[in-house]
Amino acid sequence: MANKDNNRKVEITALNETSITVYMEGYRLALANAIRRIVLSDVPTLAVDFAYFYDNSTGVPDEIIAHRLGLIVLDSLEAIRKLRPPEECREASEKDESCYVEILLNKEHPQEAESGIYVLAEELSFSHPYVKPVYPKTPIVYLAPGQKIYLVAYARLGRGREHGKWMPASASILQYLPVVEFDGEGASSECLECISAYRDLAKRMARGEKGVIEYKRNINTSGLLYCYESGVCGDKLKLRYDENRLLLTVESTGALPPEIIVEEAINTLKTRVTRVLEELDKAVVVEKR
Repeated sequence: MANKDNNRKVEITALNETSITVYMEGYRLALANAIRRIVLSDVPTLAVDFAYFYDNSTGVPDEIIAHRLGLIVLDSLEAIRKLRPPEECREASEKDESCYVEILLNKEHPQEAESGIYVLAEELSFSHPYVKPVYPKTPIVYLAPGQKIYLVAYARLGRGREHGKWMPASASILQYLPVVEFDGEGASSECLECISAYRDLAKRMARGEKGVIEYKRNINTSGLLYCYESGVCGDKLKLRYDENRLLLTVESTGALPPEIIVEEAINTLKTRVTRVLEELDKAVVVEKR
């Protein structure tokens, strides 16, 4: 996928179930960084907000179990379309199904059991059929023989700036595009050993090739930077970072697909800018005396 506008260019250079890398050329750093920050702070996801405990004979306090419930990653793809945004649910009751998802856990382990069991996220019951734990084997609490846990929790949409449990991404990284210029002819064995972790580059230099490599994916270039700045490769290796070309990498927690996270972040930024422009149109200029 690519989008071009004169000297501007956008490409998705890497995409899988958990991460995405977007290559941006000709865009200001401030704009790309705004998207990066919104990914973490303002893209809504679903998470447990609070819980009522009716029975808990385990060795774990209610507060600890509630904390664990809040950190269970919930599939939020349908929720962000069907539930009302958090700003509209501040005064809502937990019985409001347009704002809250009810979660039930009622588990008792028989007294005659020979050993204890772990209660897993897959054993939670949800009032909305499109909600489920992304990682169903997530342990919640351990039940010894004769112990019981009975609680009702409520999940809602929230944003990362409110609490980390609502952050849709575990990482949101913005970096300049790394550009490597190399000449393998006459490269020393020390140089080839230094860059050995970068296999494509190492193979080409070992064959005596000469060229340029642009890393349009999220890659740790600190090793290359050391090989360049330490002088171990002499003039056979040069590394620079192109400030006019940017890489945005987002790693999803699993609550939302990574491409949806980026799309929602961009839409949020557009909405904010539009709102500011509308307010400016209504603003009254007050002359200073």
